[in-house]
Amino acid sequence: MDIATDRLLLRKFRLTDAEQAYENFGKDPLVGRYVSFTPFDTLANSHEAVRHHVWEYDNNPDFYGWAITYGGEVIGSIGLFDIDHESETCEIGYSVGSKWWGQGFATEAAKAVVNFALLRMFAHRVQATYHPENIASKRVLEKVGMKYEGTMRGAQRNPNGTYSDLCMCAILSDDRSLLCDRFDVLVLDTDHFGAVLGL
Repeated sequence: MDIATDRLLLRKFRLTDAEQAYENFGKDPLVGRYVSFTPFDTLANSHEAVRHHVWEYDNNPDFYGWAITYGGEVIGSIGLFDIDHESETCEIGYSVGSKWWGQGFATEAAKAVVNFALLRMFAHRVQATYHPENIASKRVLEKVGMKYEGTMRGAQRNPNGTYSDLCMCAILSDDRSLLCDRFDVLVLDTDHFGAVLGL
């Protein structure tokens, strides 16, 4: 299902998105600086990543991956993964092209998806990790209402074979009032929901 915010549309990836995803954030060295997984980093990989998304949409009811679009242009990606229905937990990850940094887009998209997880998936816990040096991502997650819980030593294996620490943070359904600013989310897929969610 698609999710609309004040400025963004989070929608399913389309096969025609591969080149724009690669150009706008996939090949951006600043986007991949602190992460070990860069599925859009070459044009060939971007095509494969988009095909994977489309296949998952049709075959996996627990797949939640969106293209972040602004003014009709794909500027990033965001998704929920490691979904555990028994413990009612999931993890959020996102990327936004550096051309669009400093405008609050990552925060806007992350708030929408966290709201979706807490209100529509009825998650008890939504968590995220970030590299200790990735201050921008830390700030995004703080604005979403997540609390720092600790640092996992050597938790990320980097492409060059080294290891990096990762900081863990999370928000619980009981913490929802901690989300900064009032924020409305519109779920647009009428086959599923179609309701306005307000904080």
